[in-house]
Amino acid sequence: MRKILITGFRHSGTTMLHQLIKEHPQVGFIENEEGYIEYDKPVEWILMNAKKRVPDLKNYAWGEKLPWGSRESDMDGSRAINFIDKWLKYFKGEARVLHILRHPVDAILSIGVNTIEVKDWKFVTTSVPIIIDHLNKNNRCATTVYEELVTNPDIHLNNIFTFLGLQSNNKIVKKVINAPLKFGKINADRAFAFKQKNISVDFDYEELIKRVKIRL
Repeated sequence: MRKILITGFRHSGTTMLHQLIKEHPQVGFIENEEGYIEYDKPVEWILMNAKKRVPDLKNYAWGEKLPWGSRESDMDGSRAINFIDKWLKYFKGEARVLHILRHPVDAILSIGVNTIEVKDWKFVTTSVPIIIDHLNKNNRCATTVYEELVTNPDIHLNNIFTFLGLQSNNKIVKKVINAPLKFGKINADRAFAFKQKNISVDFDYEELIKRVKIRL
């Protein structure tokens, strides 16, 4: 069964995606930023810890949510690239990397600030394209766009489950959509929320989205 790594720039929707995927009946558990894949440990050690959560790894998926964007080594994407590559190497054909992309202004404002600092803007607009280009090199990696997911969750959850090799039908998708989440249910009003605050930036988000090779 699949080994799923959920990643993305901090406050881009990784927690929401983590909770949604956990609700799928074929998913045993998704770790929340435990950092197992970053430890200097062999794959056997990681699987040993995975089996503590999901004893039957043959029939149930397991994974980890691990965002980036809080450390200096995240600026050039090196930290995220390292744990993405290690995940793909360790779990081979069972590995899937699911990246979530959100408009950088909303990602920054979700930290809890009301203004866009130059350092934060440089951080997200520098690292995200680097990560996208790296993900594009492997067909076991894909990106879902936050704004599309919260606006049309039934369509995009089906795409996500299919990519992850999980069963998908209307019953499963509806169950997942209606599951209680940490920050409430999926809310389309959170797409491009910065526009409600009359914040404007000179940034071509559509061009960044077009950069994605496998878009779910």
